[in-house]
Amino acid sequence: MRPSGFEPELRANVETFLERKSLGRLESSPEHCICSIQHLTRLDYSRITHYSMILIINVACPYDYMNEFFDVAIVGGSAIGGVSAAECAKRGLKTVVLEEDSVVGKFRRCTSICSESGLRSTGVPFSEAALNYVHGAVFHSRNEDLTVKLKEKKAIVFDRQIFDERSVSRAVSSGAELRLGSRVTSFRRNNLSTSEGSIGTKVIVGADGVTSSTAAAYQFPVIKKFVYCYEAEITNVDVAHKDLVEVFFDNRALPGFFGWIVPVDERTARVGFGVNDASKLIRAKNDFFNRKELSSYKSGDTLRDFHASIPVRPRASTQKGNVILVGDAAGQTKSTTGGGLVFGSLCAKEAGESIAGYISDEKELDYERRWRSKYGLTLSLHRNLRRLADRIDSSFIDAALSLNRNPISLGLLSRFGDMDFLFRF
Repeated sequence: MRPSGFEPELRANVETFLERKSLGRLESSPEHCICSIQHLTRLDYSRITHYSMILIINVACPYDYMNEFFDVAIVGGSAIGGVSAAECAKRGLKTVVLEEDSVVGKFRRCTSICSESGLRSTGVPFSEAALNYVHGAVFHSRNEDLTVKLKEKKAIVFDRQIFDERSVSRAVSSGAELRLGSRVTSFRRNNLSTSEGSIGTKVIVGADGVTSSTAAAYQFPVIKKFVYCYEAEITNVDVAHKDLVEVFFDNRALPGFFGWIVPVDERTARVGFGVNDASKLIRAKNDFFNRKELSSYKSGDTLRDFHASIPVRPRASTQKGNVILVGDAAGQTKSTTGGGLVFGSLCAKEAGESIAGYISDEKELDYERRWRSKYGLTLSLHRNLRRLADRIDSSFIDAALSLNRNPISLGLLSRFGDMDFLFRF
């Protein structure tokens, strides 16, 4: 096998190396091959790694050194990783999902409420995951409240673990391979070392969440803004509104975000809040759970609770060469609510289409341009609304809720917007 289609200088030097050794392959690791080529041909080490690790792997190394070669390797087996894998696999790309845990999913570390249209846009079957349907909301400020209720369902409360499993199962059904317990220990341009061995790949997709190892390994720009949240799922309580979400606005007690009660059924709800400063979490928790609306939840039984950091601004860059980031790893979340499932999935679809064009049709890998041109403006609008909300004084929120407690305002509020795209009616 001889190299082709790569930089001429590197190609010539690798060929020289192979001719001197009179071998078509070497019984050694990629690292040893690079050092040997550098020594024999005097080609600078950094330039070899810069030009193409994949040439060394394909030409100079034994085929049995790597377990396999894939078109696409996706790091992270949750909902967004599953959507990414399905989009690639259904286009005929050899795709593998690498999940470090023994099972896929986020283990229900998510509030898990989305619009029905948003869930449908992911392409993942969700009927088995649905737990409750929400028809509106009760908005609370420090001293006022406002109820907006619709006849039609506005959102679905669901089991995130089941949804994640269905997403990855859909990818496997589309032809992707799933490797559980496969933690990536070393990242290179076209090679990933895992607990199971080394694999080669043309494209690497980081779908490994807000603390993305992929992003860190390839030195992507850091995410600059987060909200810090706490949530508990509490049962054996009397849930005041089974079909309404309760939302709490209080920029003094909950600066930079809000609180919520999301009903699962008549006896169970997901209760949580967020703030823009991690040092304020303990005080915010005390203030929030001391509200009169939450008094009944103090005597309930906690099924689970967790803390989470949610990105509320995308990374400045989400693509470096053949490495791309999707979902929370990219910061593709709504700043208004912290939700990332819908836009993460939509961006994952853009990733699949872009990767297929790159590999199958030799087009430019234009993922960054694609997702920003389609969804960047909407996410920017969410950020602007979040900045505006953060500046509003609590007394102004009191007045706004009081003034809108009339039939005309309630009618307008019930018709306004889309949970994801805001101005879509």
